[in-house]
Amino acid sequence: MQQAAGKTRQERKADLRGLVYRILSDGLMIFLGLVMAPIVIIPLVVPTLSPPVVEFLNMADTTIIAIFVLEYVLKLALAEDPVSHFLDRWHLLDLVIITLPVLEVVPVAGSTLVRSSPTLRLLRVVRVAAAGGRSVERRIEPETAVAVPAEPAFSTMRIRGRVGDSGDGERGFTPAEVKRYLDDPRVEAWFDLSGVSRPDFPVLSGLLDLPGVFFESRLMRPSHPGITFADKTRLIFVQAPERTLRVQNGVRVPVVTNVGLIIVNRGKTIVTVSKAEDRFFGPIRAGLDGSALAGVPLDTRVLYGSLDGINENYARILAELEAELMRLEGTPNNEMPKDFLDTVFQLKRVSSVLASSLFHQREVATIIARDLPSTKSRAGEKSIFDALANETDYLHESAGNIREGLLSLIDVHINTVSYEMNRAMRVIAVLSALVLIPTLIGQVLGTNILGTPFSLSIWQVTAWTIISMLVVGWVFYKLGWLR
Repeated sequence: MQQAAGKTRQERKADLRGLVYRILSDGLMIFLGLVMAPIVIIPLVVPTLSPPVVEFLNMADTTIIAIFVLEYVLKLALAEDPVSHFLDRWHLLDLVIITLPVLEVVPVAGSTLVRSSPTLRLLRVVRVAAAGGRSVERRIEPETAVAVPAEPAFSTMRIRGRVGDSGDGERGFTPAEVKRYLDDPRVEAWFDLSGVSRPDFPVLSGLLDLPGVFFESRLMRPSHPGITFADKTRLIFVQAPERTLRVQNGVRVPVVTNVGLIIVNRGKTIVTVSKAEDRFFGPIRAGLDGSALAGVPLDTRVLYGSLDGINENYARILAELEAELMRLEGTPNNEMPKDFLDTVFQLKRVSSVLASSLFHQREVATIIARDLPSTKSRAGEKSIFDALANETDYLHESAGNIREGLLSLIDVHINTVSYEMNRAMRVIAVLSALVLIPTLIGQVLGTNILGTPFSLSIWQVTAWTIISMLVVGWVFYKLGWLR
């Protein structure tokens, strides 16, 4: 009760929205749309129907329209954005479906439309067509997801970075400037290329001497973290997790999406490439001047800052999942929400995605720490990357533990439900056995027993019935069926 009382207005609205979408589901509305077609068409093609049949069809038609009206009003009132919901093309078609019946009673030239008039027949046919089209759309329309901006057909790439530690600080660079710095092996520099899209691939290929298909496979297609080498260039691909929400049947479902980051390390220069805008530059720049990395080369600091920032994102999401798991574990069985299994399944899916990504992320961190020389001059660098690899390994184990905890929670819930169901079935079996005794005695007494050598009184019958029921009840009690 305290948990329900502590819900915000938006959460209560989301709960009501989920309830409405479950009751007035698309499956129900598809069925009603299909039922409406013969109800409306039959009176038009068979004008000789008897008045009781016509009256029944009209009543059924009115009931279906009332359900459509109820669905439209409730979903509009509970929508997250009522204006966008109202202006949606399919919801406008819903409005047409529920508005057309009103025109049947609109006065026209001093009289209302009668059901046999050509105008009314046209309106009813249009309404059936609209309902049928809406039903087909409900069947094929995919689930609503959080809007993702379409990939632009023009370049949105932004280049920022730092050249050395002197003062040619964080500023914008042109591709020609970046190329000049990258071609000079003496320059210590970091460049961040954000907002990269397909039109930028030819420019990237010219700057970094890499084929455009490399950027296509890493940034535009599903992939997993990894590290490769090309001549003297180290190519590192990692992913930063983002926990987003997807709308499914009016309910927000947690989803983890990965934002890819390509790190190109060549000599003293390092380049970070991502299709996301302003996603990595700020966090990396903020950590460049940390005291823990004082005296470390710029490329090493950028590499460490990139991986450490990604680990922080993983740790934050895992902490949220762990807190949710502890909340579910502490909820009594009689207070479990109705969508308990669905909630746990969604959390388990998120933890599985995180565990898979962290597995590859751990391999990347381990390879980087292993490849650093163990010389005295670079002992500090090796130690921080060893710690980073250990942290990534710990996060991977945490994701696996959360997943196992969620699986155990599902097993406990299912076993508890099964146990309660078994108890209920046992109680029903005991009651059936107890009721069977007076039933059999009553059937015997209902037969013809004249001429039998014994006589029975009502109190004797009652006593033997009660004694028999007590004996049977005691047997079931000793068997443990009533405990």
